[in-house]
Amino acid sequence: MRWTPLALALVATASCRDGTSGDPHAGHAKPPPAVDPHAGHAKPPPAVDPHAGHAGQGGHGAHAAVPDGHAEIAIADDRQQRIGLRLGTAERLAVEGSVRASAIIQADEQRQAHVHSRLMGYVRELYVNKVGQTVKRGQPLYTIYSQDLLVAQQEYLRARTFSPDLAAAARERLRLWDIPDDQVARIESSGKPLETVSVRSPIAGTVIEKSIVAGHFVEPDMMLYLIADLSRLWVLADVYEYELGRIDRKGTATVHVEGLDTPVTAPIDYIYPTVDTASRTVKIRLVLDNPRGDLRPGNFATVDLPVSAAPMLSVPEEAVIDTGLRQVVYVAIGDDRFRPVEVEIGRRLDGRAEIRRGLADGDRVVVSAQFLVDSESRLRAGGSGPGHGGH
Repeated sequence: MRWTPLALALVATASCRDGTSGDPHAGHAKPPPAVDPHAGHAKPPPAVDPHAGHAGQGGHGAHAAVPDGHAEIAIADDRQQRIGLRLGTAERLAVEGSVRASAIIQADEQRQAHVHSRLMGYVRELYVNKVGQTVKRGQPLYTIYSQDLLVAQQEYLRARTFSPDLAAAARERLRLWDIPDDQVARIESSGKPLETVSVRSPIAGTVIEKSIVAGHFVEPDMMLYLIADLSRLWVLADVYEYELGRIDRKGTATVHVEGLDTPVTAPIDYIYPTVDTASRTVKIRLVLDNPRGDLRPGNFATVDLPVSAAPMLSVPEEAVIDTGLRQVVYVAIGDDRFRPVEVEIGRRLDGRAEIRRGLADGDRVVVSAQFLVDSESRLRAGGSGPGHGGH
């Protein structure tokens, strides 16, 4: 078809009226410009942690890091009821109770006597000759022959004849050698030295050790007898240093002695000023009466020491799971979710465990079905899911 100049002019005029051009899309409505879907609207809020805002349901525990090998889990309310899950509270309480410690019974050091000879010489007669024998104060233990003592007696007798001052000095020498007054009187009355003199017990008690026999040559550095009054004994208990601050120093302890059916009581007498560097324990001394002799030095014992009722943060003892590597408590953080928290445990008193680190006053913790909760937490940590399968 041939276009005439007139036809071309008519087409051009129509195009101008329609607002179109030679665009191949002429005659079609143009699409509207792209519009920002958020234009004129407030920007949406940032993503919110579904557990944010639950700090009031758990202090430190709600935000504590999850221990390795564990995971936070969710357990629906109906399932909590089926497994018997119950909660307790971390509270700062004044817990009554006692601190238990191992102990040993020993003789009262203030009621012991080591018997040494102040002379060198030979034992002639032995009056107390076995361990366990009881003696009275002033009772003869043995007699001794000593060349030095014989010379000293002779000097005393001569001095009494010539000079009161020399006699007094010689008499003092005999006293320092523990020669009893009645034997000195015998020397003075007879005018002759005694061939042997008796050595007597300085205290009443029981012979605990003996290292002397008749005919034995003795010297001052030898301990011949150890005599102890066993009517009152010491109980030495070993208490860990971190428990020491709670001990009631004016209290009375209960002592369970091996071999005795009935416990006995004893007051706290003294707390030693040093710490054993190996065991990190401090010795506490109790004083125990032993009128019937049922107790013996060397007896093992267990001591329940009274404690003061100072407040401490604690949870029910059953809330603590000991994994062997760490101690874990499960804290309720809201929305039926539970977070494992590693804690540091101190004393265990009256069914509660002291919390030194990891929880805050008011945290809600799992106290029953906790091992089921722990098993699921470990399974989740193994990669089986994000922890939402409990619903």
